[in-house]
Amino acid sequence: MYKCKEIIELTSQNMDTTLPWATRMELKLHYLICKTCLRYARQLGMIQKALGDMDGHTVSCQLPEAAKQRIAKKLQQAKETSES
Repeated sequence: MYKCKEIIELTSQNMDTTLPWATRMELKLHYLICKTCLRYARQLGMIQKALGDMDGHTVSCQLPEAAKQRIAKKLQQAKETSES
């Protein structure tokens, strides 16, 4: 039996690809006993549907070069911090 943390990952994967039958059954069984994971799966489904409904209604925007540089700098700093 999977733990909730694994169920969350599998729930997301299940929306993107077709999981093996046995794994899908494990998800359904887990949802029967864990209302928190069931709620998460439903919320994720609603988000996916809402985003799908927005398809074609997006606005194109460009991030300013200065913002890109700030983000790159912060990512580099975070990487260096995690490596030390």
